[in-house]
Amino acid sequence: MADNAKYGTVIRQVGGDDLGGGLSIPPYYFLQGAWRVRPMEADHDLTITGNLFVDGGGTPVVRTLGPYQVNVNYTVPVQAQGISTTGSTGPTAADIATAVRTELSPELGKIDAQVDGLTPNQLTMLIEMYELLGLDPSKPLTVTQTARSAGSISQIISSNDTQTVVSRV
Repeated sequence: MADNAKYGTVIRQVGGDDLGGGLSIPPYYFLQGAWRVRPMEADHDLTITGNLFVDGGGTPVVRTLGPYQVNVNYTVPVQAQGISTTGSTGPTAADIATAVRTELSPELGKIDAQVDGLTPNQLTMLIEMYELLGLDPSKPLTVTQTARSAGSISQIISSNDTQTVVSRV
């Protein structure tokens, strides 16, 4: 038919790019607009192998017209990527924490310079709150059932059935 253009684009494809080494990005196909797959034959199996989706979401296959039984087998292939399981397993949590502390150290030293307009007492309180929140990597916050400490700040914790009280020592 010469006027098929009036029906609009049926499908859009992304992917399929060659990555080298026998690997490629799997192609993904998206049905456009109201286009869907509708099986028309009576009592058969329909197999779709690939990445077929509806642009904007939805189901790419709709029911047949009539009392037919169609079994749809929809398979989306997965291409595994290799990873090395030998050698280093990567940084430990302690390694990461040390790296973060090292990276932040110069910034932490600038706290005094960046806080304008505070009294010395207010500045001390701000720095102590920073430490008590465990944000100063050079003074980690340590908490037990009965105490909290960060650097030179120590607090005691006492609890009963109705309340918990934290007091500075």
